[in-house]
Amino acid sequence: MNGDIQFDNINFAYPARPDVLVLRNLTLTARPGEITALVGSNGSGKSTCFSLLLRFYEPLSGGITINDRSITDYNLKQLRQKIGVVSQEPILFATSIYENIRFGKENATRIEIEEAARQANAHDFIMKLPNKYDTVVGERGVLLSGGEKQRVCLARALVKQPAVLLLDEATSALDKASEEVVQEALDRACKGRTTIVIAHRFATIQNAHRIYMLHNGCVIEQGTHEILISKEESQYWKIMKAQQREQLENDIEVAASLTQYEDADQKQTCTLYTAFAVSGSKLTERICSKAFAHYLRQEMAFFDLVENSSGAICNRLSSNALAIQQMSDFKGEIEFYQVKFAYASRPKSCILNKFQLTIKPGQRVALIGASGCGKSTVIQLLERFYDPMQGRISLDGVDIRELNMQWLRSCLGLVSQEPVLFDLTIAENIAYGIENTSIEDIIDAAIKANIHDFIQQLPQGYETKVGMKGSHLSGGEKQRIALARVLLRRPTILLLDEATSAMDSYNEQIKIYANKQPNQLERI
Repeated sequence: MNGDIQFDNINFAYPARPDVLVLRNLTLTARPGEITALVGSNGSGKSTCFSLLLRFYEPLSGGITINDRSITDYNLKQLRQKIGVVSQEPILFATSIYENIRFGKENATRIEIEEAARQANAHDFIMKLPNKYDTVVGERGVLLSGGEKQRVCLARALVKQPAVLLLDEATSALDKASEEVVQEALDRACKGRTTIVIAHRFATIQNAHRIYMLHNGCVIEQGTHEILISKEESQYWKIMKAQQREQLENDIEVAASLTQYEDADQKQTCTLYTAFAVSGSKLTERICSKAFAHYLRQEMAFFDLVENSSGAICNRLSSNALAIQQMSDFKGEIEFYQVKFAYASRPKSCILNKFQLTIKPGQRVALIGASGCGKSTVIQLLERFYDPMQGRISLDGVDIRELNMQWLRSCLGLVSQEPVLFDLTIAENIAYGIENTSIEDIIDAAIKANIHDFIQQLPQGYETKVGMKGSHLSGGEKQRIALARVLLRRPTILLLDEATSAMDSYNEQIKIYANKQPNQLERI
């Protein structure tokens, strides 16, 4: 098999949505030794081409051939052994890095595995781990950063020296330095084999021998980068220009804001302020009474302690009452002070060492650095998935360990680089965790996340099932639904962990300008 691939008039619809054609009379060719790039907006059918080539599904009509032979004539196991795949959502198993790479080739030697890791720019970070290649990555690779997981998956694809290499946004989760090195390694790995690339980034597709521009499952433009970019106002030209963010700052309007302003009625406003003042005073009085009653029930030894003198108790009652009043005025000032942290599975590998960061209310802060430097860890600590070994993290001057965890997380909105959806309808996924949500609020959040138009095109609209882990949707569509879910919650603090990695350039720009949040922490 030398990898001469031909898609001939392919029509396809997913079994869950038989009325929605994902591919329409699609015809394209990938030649041996060449790089073929598929470009297009989210949901245009790019990843579906990979699913058909791997025979996860069969087309409704048309045919796919390799070396002029239908892929249905090949033994399924042998076909997949000749194809290396790196998807935009890396999948790792709860075993060692060595075993995860070896899954690509069961009889691979240690030398072959280490060479594949070097090609994927993963060897250096692996050697810095205490157990090196024997380091256990955790369930779905949870103990590695997104970039590290992606590079281990790259190594797994390269170790078997496939005749066909499929890269579905393979560098989307990498920092710029790693992306350049991995891209160079991929360019070397692509020589002598058929490579099909799905990408939005210019660096990934500029060296492609042929580029196919997809829209609604059809090829609307094709050619080399130089030919396509020379056609002004073409779809490809627009996508490339969309990556030049400096030029777009004045072109794209703010699509949404989590803060709404309305002309308030003065009489109604005065009534509300009075009602809140009275209710707040009553609540404070009730809390003070209950606290005082509990103090009176303590044994005599309790009052013998200096910190429980009558003056200290009176001061505590009054200060706690004021603290209750301040809870309704949560601003969202974040402070990391001398934070030191290491994961329990790797206690000798210090991820954060005396880390300090202060974020004022209304600020938008970006964390930038190489894969594995601790960016995602900062977000995990703020969400209290883990607690720091030393130092403290505070919100409005209060240590987050003293705050109710459910209340804390209700103030935070997280959009991760691997969006999590449930086997429910789109509406249920957007409203997940919030009771008594109206369909109008769900639609409003979807509009802000730029996913409403796509949902409206589906036969069942917001009642469409997304499948297990969102398997019926593309990566960008899943990310926008996850974004709509966060927008519906109206969080005080917005956390974005590579939240645009699976989006096309247009939707990425819309999202960046749409979500100007009172307090925003973004990992890049």
